[in-house]
Amino acid sequence: MEQKTLTATARTERKKGAAGRLRRSGKIPCVVYGREEPVSITIDAHEFGRTFKTISESQIVNVNIDGNGRECLIKDYDQDILTGSVKHVDFYEIERGKLLRTNVHVETEGSPRGVREGGVLETPTRELEIECMPADIPDHITIDISLLEIGDAIHAGDITPPEGVQIISNLEQVLAMVTQQRVEEEVSEEGEGEAGAEGAASVPESGDSESE
Repeated sequence: MEQKTLTATARTERKKGAAGRLRRSGKIPCVVYGREEPVSITIDAHEFGRTFKTISESQIVNVNIDGNGRECLIKDYDQDILTGSVKHVDFYEIERGKLLRTNVHVETEGSPRGVREGGVLETPTRELEIECMPADIPDHITIDISLLEIGDAIHAGDITPPEGVQIISNLEQVLAMVTQQRVEEEVSEEGEGEAGAEGAASVPESGDSESE
């Protein structure tokens, strides 16, 4: 897959309100962590938004800082709740030839048998932590859920990862399961009332029970 490139500029201003001024001018304040001391940078918000739509967080991005390229992963980002715009990004610089740990997205394929029988599909976890060489990072890991019956589950330990990839997540972690749909049995108040009335009618009055 073609590696994406982001153009960045080293950021030196640390005065109060500097980050806000950058955002208002269409820039995103960022930090690159990893092999050396953390480096504060800025990137164009429009360029990042366009690139961010086409990559996953497990995909290596070339961050070009004033002509000096650094291969990085997007480690974290801060997003505005109302507008959805990205306010800050943390990059992690990788080192070729050295193992690294990162999270990859888990995708499902197929339609579970159990769902067709009335069950409910649940996917409690959509990410896995893995360890591998930078060149072996998968865009995602796909699990086939088509054979799941009601009561079945797929755990992290059930997955055969791609070559060169080791799963670090808890192997008992549930990725997908089909559960029985719960149906609450409700007793209508009207039904209870009718039962009560019938019970009352069956009890004879004390006067009627005496023989003449």
